[in-house]
Amino acid sequence: MLCTGAGFGSIAAAAEPRIAVSRSPLSLPFFVAKEKNLFAKYRVEPILIECVGGNRCMKELVEGRVDMATSSELPFMFAVFEAAPVSLITTFVTNKDDMRFIVRKSVLQQGGVKSLTGKRVGYVEKASSHYYRDLFLLYHGVDPQSIVPVPMGGEALAAALAKGEVDAISVWEPWGNVALQLGGADVALVDTPRLYSQSFNLMARNDYRVPQARRISAVLGALREAIQFIKKNPEEAKRILARDAGVDSAIVEAMWSTYRFELSLHQSLLTTLQGQARWARREGHVNKALGEPEFLNYIDASLLRKLSAKAVDYVYP
Repeated sequence: MLCTGAGFGSIAAAAEPRIAVSRSPLSLPFFVAKEKNLFAKYRVEPILIECVGGNRCMKELVEGRVDMATSSELPFMFAVFEAAPVSLITTFVTNKDDMRFIVRKSVLQQGGVKSLTGKRVGYVEKASSHYYRDLFLLYHGVDPQSIVPVPMGGEALAAALAKGEVDAISVWEPWGNVALQLGGADVALVDTPRLYSQSFNLMARNDYRVPQARRISAVLGALREAIQFIKKNPEEAKRILARDAGVDSAIVEAMWSTYRFELSLHQSLLTTLQGQARWARREGHVNKALGEPEFLNYIDASLLRKLSAKAVDYVYP
């Protein structure tokens, strides 16, 4: 899972942050900050540790092998239910069109989306893929309990669909485009209104966040400048994205307009987390006896507020 980086000892002894970064187009600000030496400009030298999927990055964080991590809000929501000693520091990109639901045409020919009842649906458990799977099915009038769930890693979904090992997949980009390419004439993307606005966020362990606030602030400064570079130099940013995320240039071009890169902590993040918490309890993904967490206790807006007060627009303590 981890492609670079070494020495996962006690993080308490570390000064420079070890950051688990998802190998995803959503991580572009990190790719740019590294390419343009922006971390050094802000006097911080993070060790960027690649992982496949934000859910795996969050696992590294919760289990104490890294100091910071990138992830969508859903793995963070599950971590909060477990009272993990982590805090969300900032959102750095949002996307309303990153999720894809792709189905084998032979299934659709049986009766459209409703024919997914009893069929095998691949997804990534406790990740945005999981949440979108249920949203999609409910929108189309299919009970999520009526399908055959097939959890697997995000990188395995496209091949599983192409081989007929599953009948449909719920997946994020770029794996959606990969699935369409591998499946060819046998699979189809089901167009659906934008059901879910995904955020990608930076989290930190509390035992690092408190004593190393200066270094986290430096990471935020580098990310902010990287986002400014992306906006001013989109063509070069696309090339960096294609290279560092391992995504075909044509796919990058097709996805580009869906990304909104910005350091922020918006009320919409809290609203999404609260909705996901209700879903997790209702569907039994967490203990139903647990109350809804107070997510504000797990979001630290202080560092972002110092960098840009207008970037924070929710009611905070």
